[in-house]
Amino acid sequence: MINLPDYDKMTLRDARELYMYIEKKQILDRYSFPKKPGNDGYFRIYVDDAGKKSGRKQLFARSLHELEEKVLDYERGKDGKARKTFKDVYDAVLSEKIRYVKDPEKLASRKNTISVCRSNYRRFFAGTEFEKMFIDDISKSDIEHIVFMNLDRYHLREKALKELKSILRSAFMLAFEEYWIKDNVYERVSFKKFSGMVWDNVDIDRRVHSDNDVKRILDAVHDHQNTHKGYMPAYALELQILTGARRGELPPLRRCDVKDTCLSFTREQLTVKGDKGTSSRFMIVEHTKTYKDRIFPRTSSVNEFLTRLYKELDSCYPGCEYLFPANTENGVITNNMVYRFYSRICNKLGIAISRDEIKGTHSFRRNAITDVVNASGGNLILASQLFGNSPEVARKNYYTGINKEEALRVLNKRKFS
Repeated sequence: MINLPDYDKMTLRDARELYMYIEKKQILDRYSFPKKPGNDGYFRIYVDDAGKKSGRKQLFARSLHELEEKVLDYERGKDGKARKTFKDVYDAVLSEKIRYVKDPEKLASRKNTISVCRSNYRRFFAGTEFEKMFIDDISKSDIEHIVFMNLDRYHLREKALKELKSILRSAFMLAFEEYWIKDNVYERVSFKKFSGMVWDNVDIDRRVHSDNDVKRILDAVHDHQNTHKGYMPAYALELQILTGARRGELPPLRRCDVKDTCLSFTREQLTVKGDKGTSSRFMIVEHTKTYKDRIFPRTSSVNEFLTRLYKELDSCYPGCEYLFPANTENGVITNNMVYRFYSRICNKLGIAISRDEIKGTHSFRRNAITDVVNASGGNLILASQLFGNSPEVARKNYYTGINKEEALRVLNKRKFS
């Protein structure tokens, strides 16, 4: 039982907690809970489930209290009848993201996305009064207040604000579709008023390594290859620099993906977040991040690299089908191995990879895309085909700008007399 304050001193928060307590009691009173567990030690009860042929599903737990909490979680979810808080609705949004996905590989990818969504949610809403408010009580000004609060306490850039808005938009959209609210007040909010609180994006040219640093990193990688035979993350990092591939696309590469004239990227390695009590694991799936296969031509640099790589594989891993084998669950290196090696190299060379400038192995994609765009006279379509981004994404997030030396050479050709 909750402690009730004097009515003349009751706050909105007190009233909300009292309402939730009463509703909780009314919900549980609708069910006939078992007096004792079954022979296996579990308490069981049935709840409605339109997705089942029988029209119901079974919930079970080791204790009666745990079973009651599972019933309450069900009632607060999409199919339940309890009044929904903002947190309840967003939990339902995330449940919907995986509810209709059957393919195990697509499900793993979707769960990774949900993990990122939960992290963003915790950052913006965890512990706030907003997440405890009933969705049908939230007003336009309440939304504006939570947005202002986050912009005030964090230095949010455009992408982070977009993530915050996405959480709000998806929650109110689902609530409106399910008739939990009569009016989608999110659609009434004008976010332009917050433009003066959004921090400028980091310039893309600060998110890449200079040509000189790339050369130094490659030299250090080659030195490491010469002194540490069989260490495949060093070769994977080199290929990433040469091709601008995503880090997760490197571990699954096999000899059969090396064609006569190109490399074929058709798979990726996912980091699958573990559930409670289980650790993360790595999973190879039969698709790329964008679900589109692509090829990368075998340049002279790539051919020279492959010659050295095959010599190392034949010596240390004879008969292995993978380009970057390792003693792991999948028999290949992991995404993390490549990044950790890259980080050690940068630290050794005194190259900063600070979070403020967002440098990492992904920066090599920006280097590669920029080089291709500039060398092809601004052909973003060519770059997008080679690296697996849309032309607009390549332009906005990866293209660092014109080659200033080339621009100066062209400008110096102008004659004024």
